[in-house]
Amino acid sequence: MADEENLNDYTGEFRKKSGHLEDFSREFLVKLTHVYEDTILFAYHAWATTYANKVVVKAAWALAGEISRSMGRQVMPAGRYVGKPAGAWKGVGDQVLPFDCGAEDLTKEALLKLLKTYWDQWLKFGNEWVERIVKAHKMRGEEAAAITTDAYALIADYENARLAELCRIEPRHVIDDIKLATIGIDATNGYQGEWEVVDPDHVVLRMYECEVMQKYLSEGVFGARKARWMCQNEARIAEALLPGTKLDIQFPAGFDNLQVPPGTPFCVWRYTKREPTKKTT
Repeated sequence: MADEENLNDYTGEFRKKSGHLEDFSREFLVKLTHVYEDTILFAYHAWATTYANKVVVKAAWALAGEISRSMGRQVMPAGRYVGKPAGAWKGVGDQVLPFDCGAEDLTKEALLKLLKTYWDQWLKFGNEWVERIVKAHKMRGEEAAAITTDAYALIADYENARLAELCRIEPRHVIDDIKLATIGIDATNGYQGEWEVVDPDHVVLRMYECEVMQKYLSEGVFGARKARWMCQNEARIAEALLPGTKLDIQFPAGFDNLQVPPGTPFCVWRYTKREPTKKTT
């Protein structure tokens, strides 16, 4: 049986953390690395598919190619070193020694660094798609947000199935969705708070550490009105990553003038069971 810091699955109780990869075993993290890398590749399909609703498919994949040739090269830091250990032919798909290095060759410490690098690059990858699409069409934020939400819904459908298999859980309750979200590629240590599990289908997160509020506002990137919009948009995207969950976000008094009282959360996220969509005949 795995100890408290080397879990081989996530069948136990929710640990009330976000981005707590250090709790899992090295073997688990090797497999999680593959899930992240596969999700990054799948994301090209998700973004191009949703963007194709705005333009023709050829144009959507042309943009995917441009991103792949530019910042996309940085998204998978270990990608250039991945090869078949005993490949018969050492060509472009099989790096020659000593560069045949994959996740299986890394220590737990190195895997943690790599996985957290993927978090950072994943966010930049998504932002690159949004910025390129907005620039190409001069569209409003709401339009770009709709494309983003649809893209993340496709990504979540793919990634969550892989994560559930790795974690050995069958998502049936809100708490199961949250478990997957807190270790998925969108996980981050930048959003931390106080979790309250009311019951398996009702969870509350009071956010006391928030990258948007603490970093972007202090750097003057945007003001309170834009911050509220960003938070609401983040909630929509987060909900897309939680297929069985409804998410409501509440702001405290003083948020609109950025005067949140000491000890008060920046915002409160309430997760409840999403009602199944009724089929129409």
